[in-house]
Amino acid sequence: MMYRLSFLLFLLVCSGVTLGCEITMGYRTSARLPLIDALPSNNGLYHAIFERAATLINCTLKVKRAPKKRIIKLLKDGNIDFYPGFGFSIERSKDIYFFENGLSSHSIILTHKDITEIKSFDDLNHKVLLKPYGGRKSQVEQQDILVRYGQDLGISDAIKVLEKKQADFFIYNKASITYYLNNNPNAHVNVHDCCFNAKPMFLGFSKRSKHFKAITNENYQADKATSVDNLPYKVDESSKASAFAKAINALSESGEIARLEKQFYNAALDSEQTASSDISETKH
Repeated sequence: MMYRLSFLLFLLVCSGVTLGCEITMGYRTSARLPLIDALPSNNGLYHAIFERAATLINCTLKVKRAPKKRIIKLLKDGNIDFYPGFGFSIERSKDIYFFENGLSSHSIILTHKDITEIKSFDDLNHKVLLKPYGGRKSQVEQQDILVRYGQDLGISDAIKVLEKKQADFFIYNKASITYYLNNNPNAHVNVHDCCFNAKPMFLGFSKRSKHFKAITNENYQADKATSVDNLPYKVDESSKASAFAKAINALSESGEIARLEKQFYNAALDSEQTASSDISETKH
């Protein structure tokens, strides 16, 4: 009996840190394969990477799914810890801190079949951009365009809208579009690999998360533009947020993220779950 009790206490001591540390990832309800499946499944590359990173710092990964507008509010309020793929903006940096997530981001343009060639942003003038609610403002929106919004848009949803010519173009990650079209060929859309350069992908970590602590950034240069690398504050290295970022970096440097990326992008697509999108239009 005493041996059994000692063994149980040993397990509790060993697992106590893990059970007491939970990091919550938030994401919209629709799929972005192979990064994440549609609700109710959370399977995908994101989960594989961030579950491993959480485990490295003796935490467990929890996933919260909801419409993107709600997820962003939860993120800003600190009720979820991070969003896995989140583009930097000065407005967002008021509430969110940005870490590289180990992946790269290269946006390309998807159009309906009647738009045969896009070489620059100027070619998008007087056209209709389709984008999800809560999406970051793109530089293309400086053009003379219309913007139509859809709730929790995935690639399959966007293609349906483009096929009906209810919008002219959609901007999305190159790897995700290539993956989807390789598994779901479609003669009604055209891909335009122009206008955007590949760059590191970021995750957005809530500054109100219990795992985040900010300190003054002594290297901040006030005379230079605010950017992801030039902010008046930085993360305290003693925080769990910093440890989580370091764990992701360690997975990247070891080649584990590259291995996982190859595994998921090469996997056969079993099914593509779609959801109808509510479309509204505003003049930009």
